[in-house]
Amino acid sequence: MSVLVADVGGTNARLAMVRDGVPTAVKRYENDRYSSFYEVLQDYRISTGSPGVEACCVAVAGPVNADHAQLTNRDWHFDIDRLRDVLGGTDRVRLTNDLVALGYALPHLRPEQLTEIRHVPGPSANDQALVAGAGTGFNACLLKGATVVEAELGHASLPVSVADALRVEMGAGAERFRTNEDLFSGRGLARLHHAISGEHVPGPQILTQFALGEGREAQRTVLLSARLLGMMTRELVLQYLPLAGIHFAGGAARGILGSAAVSEFLAAFETDGVLGDQVMRVPIRLIADDAAALIGAAHFVTSGEGV
Repeated sequence: MSVLVADVGGTNARLAMVRDGVPTAVKRYENDRYSSFYEVLQDYRISTGSPGVEACCVAVAGPVNADHAQLTNRDWHFDIDRLRDVLGGTDRVRLTNDLVALGYALPHLRPEQLTEIRHVPGPSANDQALVAGAGTGFNACLLKGATVVEAELGHASLPVSVADALRVEMGAGAERFRTNEDLFSGRGLARLHHAISGEHVPGPQILTQFALGEGREAQRTVLLSARLLGMMTRELVLQYLPLAGIHFAGGAARGILGSAAVSEFLAAFETDGVLGDQVMRVPIRLIADDAAALIGAAHFVTSGEGV
């Protein structure tokens, strides 16, 4: 089956044709250059000459209904009928959440597409795994065997433990961080840096400065973010018991956990606390492949779940 898939975040959109489970003709588009996703889709089809699309799945960083979706961090809407029109009448068109797509991808990822952050030897004690995405926004989804469970965790309130630790560091400035996405995202990193330094610096630039050992404020921002993310990850263990592993995705997650700040993250995660024995049984991995959600979107639309 010839399947066109898209992974649409608040900042970028990635599109590909998937054949035999492998994304081909992968292209990335900067959303700021387009007024809608339909323009991106038309551009992709023209540039790749992709006729004969038998199925399409669009993974969206926002809430999804049966035939409609909307980006959380950009005023873009997605409508099944409009997508069918752009695709020339393709009947099998589906929408899903981007974290759900990553959930469907997880069983199909190869070892080289994952980076081990925290290794736990031996078999998993249950069949539950969690995917947590920290990119432009934040969200998570739970896998129970082959079942993927949706959530909108980014808009939930910060856990008390994280909020208290942030208050110790920031004082009254901590009040601007009320939800998980306010803190654990690329924009959250920029917001934290502004609270620390008073400077407006984009998240990717902060991570680059940290990696290069530049900027005292950037060092403090990333290390604090890593420590708080470690505390947040402990909370995720207690909420979901994902003994088959927590798998992080997204640019902000890769920038923090793929840097020297990972030691700060692990120290906070492994601190003694409630149900510490359960926490210590959880492996943590980083999804290193940007195309992972595209793989998951293809499996979603070609499986019974996507029908």
